[in-house]
Amino acid sequence: MTKSPAAPLVIPGMSRKGEAVPAMQSLQEPAKQEAPVAPAPTPSAAATSTEAPTGRLSSRIQPTIAVTVRLGEARYERLKSWGSSRRVTNQDVIVAALDRFFQLPEHERERAVETARK
Repeated sequence: MTKSPAAPLVIPGMSRKGEAVPAMQSLQEPAKQEAPVAPAPTPSAAATSTEAPTGRLSSRIQPTIAVTVRLGEARYERLKSWGSSRRVTNQDVIVAALDRFFQLPEHERERAVETARK
């Protein structure tokens, strides 16, 4: 029985730990990258850069929070049939209803919640 030679511990072409670079850079000469020096921000420039944008972003861009709504079978069937006949999602219907709800005066909101609980 002959013994085959031991496998090398270093594979040719493979970088050592800590020396790995992305493939596109390894084919090129290593370029010295200097960090760009940015001028110090002025107080007025710093104030304008931290302000939130005034335009409204679409709901797909804005961060959202998921909420679960439990509906009775009759309400769900009405929501489903109305939305599907108009190609409107349940999400859009519920958001529109909430927007209208929060436009109501406080006493009407309270009455609407009591009616929905019955």
